Amino acid sequence: MAGRTARLVLLAGAAALASGSQGDREPVYRDCVLRCEERNCSGGALKHFRSRQPIYMSLAGWTCRDDCKYECMWVTVGLYLQEGHKVPQFHGKWPFSRFLCFQEPASAVASFLNGLASLVMLCRYRTSVPASSPMYPTCVAFAWVSLNAWFWSTVFHTRDTDLTEKMDYFCASTVILHSIYLCCVRTVGLQRPAVASAFRALLLLMLTAHVSYLSLIHFDYGYNMAANVAIGLLNAAWWLAWCLRNQRLPHVHKCVAVVLLLQGLSLLELLDFPPLFWVLDAHAIWHISTIPVHVLFFSFLEDDSLYLLKESEAKVKLD
Repeated sequence: MAGRTARLVLLAGAAALASGSQGDREPVYRDCVLRCEERNCSGGALKHFRSRQPIYMSLAGWTCRDDCKYECMWVTVGLYLQEGHKVPQFHGKWPFSRFLCFQEPASAVASFLNGLASLVMLCRYRTSVPASSPMYPTCVAFAWVSLNAWFWSTVFHTRDTDLTEKMDYFCASTVILHSIYLCCVRTVGLQRPAVASAFRALLLLMLTAHVSYLSLIHFDYGYNMAANVAIGLLNAAWWLAWCLRNQRLPHVHKCVAVVLLLQGLSLLELLDFPPLFWVLDAHAIWHISTIPVHVLFFSFLEDDSLYLLKESEAKVKLD
């Protein structure tokens, strides 16, 4: 829900710096990369590099130039620490200690665990909630959209490329839009299906225009951030308004807790600091903290779907 918005804010800020950060602007870094490429990334040296490169590294797309950047990054970091300076960023990111092919191990694992939590809760939802429940198809679709977004988040933190970055951005936007559609169906759509259908068409049109502009015209990080923050805040406000109007429902407290927790946990993103042990940064901590929140939200959806089913069956009996 709103937590994806906070994540997009951080990503947008980092991406805006990607064209040049303090570390990669350093002459010592640039000279190191240039010498490394001349020494290792052409002719027989390149063949030797490829012959000794682990298969999982080549499958993940790590090139000789990428390895040079990685090694020279640590050379530069060592010099900064030796001189008593603060750790610099490189290409908009803090230096992370690579594990196997994982560029940001903690964030990649945390994203995978969020996706696993979504999959487990989807299976639980489908097992416990009959398909006849009014919210069943919308909730199941939301689970699949979330699962897809966490898959691309895992891929992006494993290997940061132009493609994986865009897929992570776009899929995160899809989650926010589907969450607000989920809220629309719950608050309005069950009584007025035509309104929900029209709203869904509008959201699909907005997503298509959003992705098309960023993909085909200009990838504007500022616009992307502003658009997602606006939709995310509307999403959070709409859910909280529904919760206030339905305080009598025993499971509403779960939804309130999810919205408030995600808003509060998003503040972790503001604690931008060099990774602890070169692995654990604020972004990874935020990803880890959202795992139980996702479980709680799916638990709310399960309880609410069962409540709606019971309510609809009671109306049928009265009729």
